[in-house]
Amino acid sequence: MSISKLFVKVFNENIFDQLDQENPYSDLDDDLEGANCSTLPESKPLKIDELSVSKQMTIVKTWLDDKFQQIQTDSNEEIRRLYAETESRIGPDLTIFDVDYTTTVRVSSDRLALRSQGSFNTVRTNCCVYGGRWMYEVQLHTKGVMQMGWASSLCQFNENSGVGDTKLSYGYDGSKQQIWHISTKKYGDKWQIGDIIGVTLDVDKELIEYYRNGRSMGVAFNKLEKGPGIAFYAAISLGYTQGIQANFGNRPFVYPVPGFQPLMARPILKLRRANLLMNYLTNLAGIFAKYNAQYKASANQSEARVSTKKTVYCIFATMLIERFTNEIFDSYIIEDVLLARISSMTSLTAEKENPHSVLQGLLSLFWNFMEGDEIKFVLRKMVNALLSTFTHTVQGLDYEKHRQALAMLHCLCLNEQTRKFLLEGKLFKKHCIAFFLYIHPLEFYIMEELLPDYMAWTEGIDGPKEKYLGIVEKVRKVTEPLYAAQKDFLSTLMINRDGTPTSPSSRTLFLAKMRRYVIDLSMEQRPFHAFFFMQSSIQHPLDAPVALAFVCILIDQSRNMFREELPGKNVEVNADYFFDGTFDYMHFDRVGGVLSHLRKVHRSDIDARLGSVRTQQIYDEDRSNSRTNEMDTTLYLLGENVHNVAVIGHTQGTNNTTFTHFLNPRTNQGGEATPGNADAEASLCELLDLCIIFYYSAGHKYIVKIASVRDEIAALNDVLKETKYYREDVERKLLALEQHANVCMNDGHQHVMGELRAKFSQRQNVFATRSISLSRKQIWLRGVALNNQRRSLLIWMLERMIRTLTNASNTGPLFAFVPEVYVNTLPILLDAVMDFSHHDMKAQFEATDSECAVTSAAEFLGVHSADPRIVLASCKDSLLQALGTLTCHKAGVRALERSSRKSQVALVRALLRPYENRAWGQSNWLLLRFWMGEGYAYKDSRQPCVWQGGSLPLHMGLCRSRSKNETHTGLLHNVAPANPSKHFQRLIGSKLIEDEPFATSFLNSVLSQLNWAFSEFILLLQEIQNTAQRQENTLFEPKQLKICSMCFELTVSLMRCLEMIITVAPEIVTDPSRPNSDLLLNRICQLISQVLSRVTVPPGCFQFVVDMCSADLNAVTHFPIITAALGILLALMRSEMDVDITPQKVTRLSRAFLTDPSFQFATLEFALGEIRTPLLEQKDIPRGNFDPSARPHIDPLTNDLRVPFPTNSKRIRADPPIIKFALTDFPTHVNSEEIDNIRRLIDGLRMKQTLLSDITLPSEDSLCPICCAKPITAVFTPCKHQSCSDCIMQHMMNSKVCFYCKTTIHTIETLDGTLIYSNEDVMQTPMNERA
Repeated sequence: MSISKLFVKVFNENIFDQLDQENPYSDLDDDLEGANCSTLPESKPLKIDELSVSKQMTIVKTWLDDKFQQIQTDSNEEIRRLYAETESRIGPDLTIFDVDYTTTVRVSSDRLALRSQGSFNTVRTNCCVYGGRWMYEVQLHTKGVMQMGWASSLCQFNENSGVGDTKLSYGYDGSKQQIWHISTKKYGDKWQIGDIIGVTLDVDKELIEYYRNGRSMGVAFNKLEKGPGIAFYAAISLGYTQGIQANFGNRPFVYPVPGFQPLMARPILKLRRANLLMNYLTNLAGIFAKYNAQYKASANQSEARVSTKKTVYCIFATMLIERFTNEIFDSYIIEDVLLARISSMTSLTAEKENPHSVLQGLLSLFWNFMEGDEIKFVLRKMVNALLSTFTHTVQGLDYEKHRQALAMLHCLCLNEQTRKFLLEGKLFKKHCIAFFLYIHPLEFYIMEELLPDYMAWTEGIDGPKEKYLGIVEKVRKVTEPLYAAQKDFLSTLMINRDGTPTSPSSRTLFLAKMRRYVIDLSMEQRPFHAFFFMQSSIQHPLDAPVALAFVCILIDQSRNMFREELPGKNVEVNADYFFDGTFDYMHFDRVGGVLSHLRKVHRSDIDARLGSVRTQQIYDEDRSNSRTNEMDTTLYLLGENVHNVAVIGHTQGTNNTTFTHFLNPRTNQGGEATPGNADAEASLCELLDLCIIFYYSAGHKYIVKIASVRDEIAALNDVLKETKYYREDVERKLLALEQHANVCMNDGHQHVMGELRAKFSQRQNVFATRSISLSRKQIWLRGVALNNQRRSLLIWMLERMIRTLTNASNTGPLFAFVPEVYVNTLPILLDAVMDFSHHDMKAQFEATDSECAVTSAAEFLGVHSADPRIVLASCKDSLLQALGTLTCHKAGVRALERSSRKSQVALVRALLRPYENRAWGQSNWLLLRFWMGEGYAYKDSRQPCVWQGGSLPLHMGLCRSRSKNETHTGLLHNVAPANPSKHFQRLIGSKLIEDEPFATSFLNSVLSQLNWAFSEFILLLQEIQNTAQRQENTLFEPKQLKICSMCFELTVSLMRCLEMIITVAPEIVTDPSRPNSDLLLNRICQLISQVLSRVTVPPGCFQFVVDMCSADLNAVTHFPIITAALGILLALMRSEMDVDITPQKVTRLSRAFLTDPSFQFATLEFALGEIRTPLLEQKDIPRGNFDPSARPHIDPLTNDLRVPFPTNSKRIRADPPIIKFALTDFPTHVNSEEIDNIRRLIDGLRMKQTLLSDITLPSEDSLCPICCAKPITAVFTPCKHQSCSDCIMQHMMNSKVCFYCKTTIHTIETLDGTLIYSNEDVMQTPMNERA
């Protein structure tokens, strides 16, 4: 059989025709049987058809060898010329970074990519140059502090000096736009992530020049140090966490500069050989693809004929692949030959239409004829090259290069074997897939062209808003084709029809790898995240913008797949997956506690839900995995590993056992996926589950930063409006002055006025410039990063997550198995939907598109606000934070009001639980959200500034403080406009009135915590005052000042809570028939009197600290605490003020307040700024526990012993107050009617005080030893100690032993023998013993 025709199809030549004519291979005649000189007739030329296939293949092999030899001969001249041009280079042929592993620089396996783990690391190459013209390229993975350039071997670098900081080094830092050579000066553009920086060196002309994305930034240095022993190395210094990818000629330059040579010579011979072989392999791939298509179309073809031809072609393939593998393991060849040929041979549309294309045939050739490690190496390098192109900075308004790179990767993934390998071994490493699903922002100079300064718009600078929004829409449309291509690519990766009995489907692989990837990302959320992150397979965190883009496209894909594959099913995660072992949450706990404990406690519940057989399987798997864990944990602690895997640092094997392996009894590392196609419902539920975990772990972080841009624009708007107002006001006054004094105005006056105008213009221009810059940045944020479509995706996920939680709650006790991440994501996601995803700052945001989601969230949060099945502290805190988010918005409050009666009652009961043995600060804050806007001078939680002027209120929108890294913070930092709820006020009031024991317990806890907070606050103030008076220029510890400010804020918030309770449920203290009414009333009056006396007159430590004007104590002012105290007093006296205009007798409420030893009218008059009543001397005031001079060693509220002040300390007389206080100074927060109410209150109390003039005070011997203010009225048995009834009843709320001797109290009787208390526990014990 002749193979000439087959040869022509593959090699495009017919060497066998030439052989028939020339017959140079005469030695083949020896193959004829019985051939000898005597018996053979005259010799005839041997026909090729008569040769065996093996002989013909020998001819082909010889011909290929000759071809390669001819290529080498033709290339010799060019190679010699290249070596002549590079003779001034010293070093090995392969140019890489010269890094040893003792440094803190993380280097890639090819030693071309770097990421710094130290403060400032410098790395050089392994070769240098002393003449000629050279260049290299650097692609930026980050945009921070880096200095790149050239350095001599004589340079000594350390953590404080890098490239450019020494005499023989030259560097450029694009983050600071400076060049460095001992000194520094301004140079170049500001670089961005994805930029390619070209660095050129002309040693002969002594020039160094830098290029950014192919554009020259000008000559940086024109005078270099030269001489004997001086040679230049390519060098770079990296700041902490900064990363780059260098190209010294290892790959084709993206932006080659004519006349400059790469540090690594171009592989001329390899390129020519590879191009030749690639031509042959392409022809062969087309033939194989054709046969595959025919075989699929019909199975009745002649098997013998096809088999013979295939054998020949397979031999051709073996010969070509054998030679091709000698050339292909070079990154330069892979990019310049293989990728270039693949991109030119096909398109994505053609690949989809023709599953048996040339490319698919080529990939099949590689998989069948190359070793597994060889093809995997080539594929990894190809993906790296495509990723480098995809992450390159966008040039122009189109994303054509990005779409081409993604399309080429998509074409590769259409091959089943390639797709599965990339899913398993490449795409989920080093965030590869995340970068391919991220759209890079447009260059800043493109944004400047799109949005000139005159078209920028914010509320502060005005401008054409419609044109601005038009540009936003234009940018969105530019990115739409690329986003569609990314979704299409993601769909291909999740194909679910390619599973076999021995191989999992692509979707199964994707979900398994995605779960491990997301779990590793979540390590940063753990309490000891540094250790966890070190053990993770991820080498560095995922950038926040990339994470948001990735999670949004996953949510979009999940939504579409649910619609297509499960159109009639409710979209939610099946609650059974939380406890049947389907999903592995590794280090995440469950809302009910640790998984292993829940499995033991709820086995019967699981059995009833899943059946005994399935339950037994789960528990058998747990026991098996637990035994494996015990062995692995022991080996881990001993520093060993069964797979010989390094515990810390880079792994040396394929099985990477990280620390998460030891935290959960179910240890599926994600490497072993189940064979066959995945179940549609389970796989889609897992995808949604992963979206929720991913959003919690990394996806939400960029949203907080986006909101910070909006907040900064809002702040600049206020500044610009203020500047404009004052500028116009001053100009108006100056104009009037000029007109009035035109005759006497001289040049000096006019010069001063001109300077004033110039200063105002300068101030306005500074803030306007910043606003314009932010408005350009917000174009991308509005149009792409967090556009309306992505906002709708977040709303969809919130709805699905709430539905999942609600249905899981219906499983009863099995709700405890819900992963903590579901509850912890609630406040983060609610903040994004209700606040952070809005790009314009407003006092209240519209929630029409999210109304259903917010309503369902309100229903769930109300019902589960105190769910006993939720045990985990972080989940309890998250529920309160989520409720805080709702109460910060009018839409959220209305959603709570629309929720079911069951939900509202559960919420109110949860908030009114006693403030003991729980974190009560946040629930108290939630109560105040329902009250803010209704209390006395309580219009806004942001107190007015003591320097504030004007009578108009400031329009301040929602503002949430953030930590330094701009992550999500707790709800106690919320500051939001008032959204009072009359509905919840009524619910709270009715609950307290109907349930007297519940109300008494709650109010007692509020008063106890208030006593503690205020006494601690006063103690801290005294310490601050004493320290400041003893020393000059005192520096206080920030922690001490922060604690002082926190105690003050807690005091005010508890007082406001007390004000609300008395207002909505006054019967608690006004109804004398209630058992504890008198006790609560006296405690409240005592507290208000003491607070007012401590913060008003005479001036004391409070006034001293206010006059300090410390920035750390800016919250400590008179206004919040005085108005809160007055609000409580007005709430108590409101009924009397409205009815009893001319009192004839002293009421019970007035008597309780007027007879308190600490009460003085001057403390009330202080609020009005007009003290008319003189202060009583200490001798005229009954000696009570609030007299500081009588009992300086006793705490005024808790009666705890204090350390007395040194006897030699000087008593410094209080100075007159510097900052004076009057309610009339705050017209933005207090109206005239509220001030009149205080005057009416003072007048009414003064009239009632005259009715008390005949009351005689008891003698000191008959006073209660506890309070020293009221007469003794009660006797305790059996110890017979005495006190007033109020003191002992208050004590009995918290303890059942005697205040003095600690004996258990049996009964309490009045002096006339009336029983007022009986300890039932003690009284029943003797009766039981007698029985």
